[in-house]
Amino acid sequence: ARNTSHQVSRRAFVRLFGVGLGASLLAACQQPAPATPTSVPAAQPTPPAAPTAPAATQPTQAAPSTKGQVTLRFSAWHMTEKVWGQSINEALAIFKQQNPNIDVQQEPVAYGEMVAKYTTQSQQKNAPDVFTLPAFAFGSFFDQGFTLPLDDFVKAEGANFLSQWHEVAIGACTYNGKLHAMPDEIMAMVLAYNAEMFEAAGLDPNHPPETWDEFLDVAKKLTNGTTQWGFGMVGAKDPGFPLRFNSVVWSFGGDFLTPDNKQSALDKPETVEAFTFYVSLNNEHGVIPPGATQANPQDVRTMMAQKKIAMKIGSGWTQTIVNSLNPDLKAFEVIRAAPMPYKRQRVTTAFLKAHMISASSRYPEEAWKLIKFLTSREIATKWFKDNGVTPSRKDVAEIPEIKNHPFASVVSAEVARARFEPLIPHWPQIVDAFTTATQEAITKQKSPEQALGDAHRRINQILARG
Repeated sequence: ARNTSHQVSRRAFVRLFGVGLGASLLAACQQPAPATPTSVPAAQPTPPAAPTAPAATQPTQAAPSTKGQVTLRFSAWHMTEKVWGQSINEALAIFKQQNPNIDVQQEPVAYGEMVAKYTTQSQQKNAPDVFTLPAFAFGSFFDQGFTLPLDDFVKAEGANFLSQWHEVAIGACTYNGKLHAMPDEIMAMVLAYNAEMFEAAGLDPNHPPETWDEFLDVAKKLTNGTTQWGFGMVGAKDPGFPLRFNSVVWSFGGDFLTPDNKQSALDKPETVEAFTFYVSLNNEHGVIPPGATQANPQDVRTMMAQKKIAMKIGSGWTQTIVNSLNPDLKAFEVIRAAPMPYKRQRVTTAFLKAHMISASSRYPEEAWKLIKFLTSREIATKWFKDNGVTPSRKDVAEIPEIKNHPFASVVSAEVARARFEPLIPHWPQIVDAFTTATQEAITKQKSPEQALGDAHRRINQILARG
């Protein structure tokens, strides 16, 4: 049966913001527990021009800088990407014009390294003044007091300032009643596929696979085993792995944790079934290119750009990044989006990114100016037009360019049934245990049952430490 406690009904979806979200979602997302799904209209891409200690005492806001030239350190994984990097450079040039007394020093970081790096820097009280994280890391950073509450800044902006953002995004950035980050983009994961490769294999690109059984059949037809494979799998130890794999587990009716987040749910028959199916795509059916356990999201996007794979799991950013990797592919024409395949229930993963101020920042007022700028209507629109990402801002989500694009419309519809990864401090450790199990099974170091059983025990040990 469908797990309605984690999903927004379509009626509520439409009622609350055009393609909306339920009021109960906000309450759920304000707790450090698995969030319920969200919704927000999607963007139209255009061609590019360890156990945690008890909750820490919340840091007090430092005295703002009042004079002289200030240099802010700003770090985000997008700085390492070609199209995003250019877009950020252009935005920061605008910020400099508007704030001549503030210099911004960029500190690029790889997506797979950001959590470890920011954690170490925060423990040493040397984190960037402003840094960017996806939702899966919120719980750990908020709980350990690494981020500065933004409530005083928000209050100074006026009573209706936060009303410009979707409630679920604000809720996910809220911890123990305090706002710790400002949301940027929010999107749903979808199945991206190459329509031309479908046609060449005798498949109808207007009818992508709906179920996992259909997906497997299509993937086999798209695989020759030497130069082309049906599906690109992210199997590296990378935050992008759970973002993509969660949907598989959930759609089979499985889960990673029990509803109270107190125990592992990897022993559920449905979870075992999903895990076994996913591993079989590589080990039994051969529809995955070699080296899956080393492939990160950018590796898989590169495979799609080179037409080595026909399908992958992605979101609003897929067309723009694939196009930048190989403009000759004409990704905006041939790469399409479809809802994630399902077994027992239609469900997908929600992606949220937000900006936060380090609790040790010497320049909190200037840092707030930068965050306010990065999440402004002007810049949220730029992020969408440059990078194809769906904004958390309501006033940008309603622009015609976002509402009318074929790829973006799929992302938009799917957010209605999207779920966040559990927003709890232990989640990164849990992901590591599960990713290790997947790699052990794919490389045949262990059977799928043994690998999953070991991960189940390890996760329970992590949770038992509190």
